[in-house]
Amino acid sequence: MGEETSIEVTVEENQMSEAKHVETAEEVPKNAIDSAATSTTSDGIPQYLYDAIDKLAPGEGFTPGQYKVSFETGSGKGDGFVGEMFRAYIREGDRNMTVLCKIPPRNEARRRQFGSLAIFEREVLAYSKLLPAMYEFQRERGVTEELKLGFFNAPKCYYAAHEESLEQSVVVMDDLRLEGYRMWNKLVPVNYEHVRLMMIKLGKLHAVSFALKDQRPEVFEQFKVPDPMSSIMLQIEGFQQVMLHSLDRAIALVDSGETKTLLKLQNLRENLMTDLVKMSESPGAEPYAILGHGDCWVNNMMYLYQNGAPKEMVMVDWQICRYVSPALDLVYFLFCCTDEQFRRQHYDDMIRTYYASLRELLEKLGGDATRQFPYTALLRQLRRFGRFGLIMATFVIPILCIDNADIPDLDEQAEKHKDMQEVDMSAFIPKEKADIKYRNRMGGVIRDMVKFGYL
Repeated sequence: MGEETSIEVTVEENQMSEAKHVETAEEVPKNAIDSAATSTTSDGIPQYLYDAIDKLAPGEGFTPGQYKVSFETGSGKGDGFVGEMFRAYIREGDRNMTVLCKIPPRNEARRRQFGSLAIFEREVLAYSKLLPAMYEFQRERGVTEELKLGFFNAPKCYYAAHEESLEQSVVVMDDLRLEGYRMWNKLVPVNYEHVRLMMIKLGKLHAVSFALKDQRPEVFEQFKVPDPMSSIMLQIEGFQQVMLHSLDRAIALVDSGETKTLLKLQNLRENLMTDLVKMSESPGAEPYAILGHGDCWVNNMMYLYQNGAPKEMVMVDWQICRYVSPALDLVYFLFCCTDEQFRRQHYDDMIRTYYASLRELLEKLGGDATRQFPYTALLRQLRRFGRFGLIMATFVIPILCIDNADIPDLDEQAEKHKDMQEVDMSAFIPKEKADIKYRNRMGGVIRDMVKFGYL
């Protein structure tokens, strides 16, 4: 998590007494943040973060007023743009518990620029309602965690709350590193074993949506959530400029003699924002729209290893989950996180692996893939939405080519551009050695878009 500072306090000194929480428990919604918790404590930790720990601790066996809490602050550079992470240690006698706490950036300029509050609201929804509904449906169908057949691949969430009027959000979840989970090195294209596991899990995730949509339509209504980023991108001119500049850098890699490719790319550029919004909406994907993860790049996946090989994985950062085509998750990951050589050898195999996983779980849940999402429909969805992988690659691949140590402080960058209409990503333009990586990977994406007929 980068350089961290440990701060320790007793619960009774820094939080409202548990007695008060008990007295008001029936008046406060289950996932609401106390309206009184608007301040920052003397140690620099937001008061509402202490309150979140105060609310979950008794349910985990800690005695009100007797346990202590310490925090480590400081997210790793380059690990995320729209949130801050804290590791919280809860201790009482010999009993210890460690959890991760995720909140929007405390820096106001950064919070405004990246639309953090809107997407944090979506992540709270995912952890408090959508994922639990998916898990419960699978259990009802006899697909439990122990069987290792379904989708239960998100961190365990202990507490999630959002209060828009106070500009406060918090998600408290398992610290997966304590269980041995690790992230892939973002500077290296993802290899076969890791990609294959990702395709299997995406197939399972989408299968649950298809089953719920067909068998429990009244439950599935809450899953039909719009893309939280589309409105942000349309409102903040700086985002539009970032996307256009990113696409321009990619177009510059194409040889002037490749007139057909250049023409297609120019047409994409002229309609970029409109096209991006349309692809992130559900009408064009129906009747196959599902709840997608939405942010399928390598930093949002954590792997558990056995004898050096990945045996399990968890998807984190559900801030952009939305009701869209299943193809978006696939092309996002495959074109941003693998390279041209991998796709040349394994692309078709990975698509088939994804579909086989989807079909298997959907049938176990009582569905029928040939009726609900035939393989030919998947191929049509890929052709219709494949260029989404190119658009995301122009934005993500530069970040994947830059070492985290070379990424600037995001708070400082935001302060330099406080106007909500400005988002400065110039520091993420690859230079020198990183530029060679960028040219190879981005050029490969463009060639493959043409090869697969997605552009």
